[in-house]
Amino acid sequence: MALPTYDKSKRKQTPQQLPKGAYVVVIKNAKEVPNKKSSGTHLEIAFDIAEGEYKGFYMSQFENNTSEDKKYSRDAYYYLNVPDDGSKPYVWDNWNTFFADLEDSNNGFVFNGDPASLKGKLIGGKFHIEQTEYNGNIYDHTRLRFTCVADAVREGKYGSLPNDKLVRSTPRQPEAGDPTGFMNIPEGSDEEVPW
Repeated sequence: MALPTYDKSKRKQTPQQLPKGAYVVVIKNAKEVPNKKSSGTHLEIAFDIAEGEYKGFYMSQFENNTSEDKKYSRDAYYYLNVPDDGSKPYVWDNWNTFFADLEDSNNGFVFNGDPASLKGKLIGGKFHIEQTEYNGNIYDHTRLRFTCVADAVREGKYGSLPNDKLVRSTPRQPEAGDPTGFMNIPEGSDEEVPW
């Protein structure tokens, strides 16, 4: 029996991963949406890399995706909680820092309260590696964790990068009776090698 032919154009694309680091980003879209983890809302901010070697990184991934249900990368979104009177201090700190960094990155810009006014604005971003686990597999994502002033990134004066957020997984246990993890197959056994 002959094996089936293949279609080279249907090759699965493995997307390139953005290296951990600091980048100047451009806001592509921003809107206020309900927060799934609390009763409040957050700003959902879509962005792309605006300058340097990785300029247009996420849009390029989107445009080169041949999948019928392609979507803009989840790694290219930043979520900023909208504070209210009951918000914890760190929520206010993040809010104030984001808009101060945004205004200092865009000469003359003052936020007017309309998320749509953020489109096209530049800001510095400090990215870290964040792992997710799905169906027993661990995936690395490079995600925007903190903002800074765009000029700080350009000048290499953005401070330290945020710590990575890694999945803690339990190491795989070896087969019972063999501390090396190898399976014992007695000589003359009908057991076959798995390949």
